[in-house]
Amino acid sequence: MENNLTDARNGLLMLEKQDQNDDFDLLNNDNKLEILDFSLTQSVSIYWPNLALNWIEKNPNIINDALKGTLLMSINKPWAKQDFKQKVKRVLRGNSN
Repeated sequence: MENNLTDARNGLLMLEKQDQNDDFDLLNNDNKLEILDFSLTQSVSIYWPNLALNWIEKNPNIINDALKGTLLMSINKPWAKQDFKQKVKRVLRGNSN
């Protein structure tokens, strides 16, 4: 379990530095989904979910049923403010085509 946590933290750092290098984009989709899920479900602040949502918005092809569910659950988190909720809904609406 600790190894998975370390992997998730490394993935989060890759997500955070995505504008400086393409390490996150080099991950396979399963790893990306795991990191995005972790950032949306395990965070106690808006920082990591915002990073994840920004990446998802730029890469909507990653959205699958599980990620849709995670995004919908994230809008009920205590840190989810109105602008985050609206952005999640906009991203999901844009992906419903």
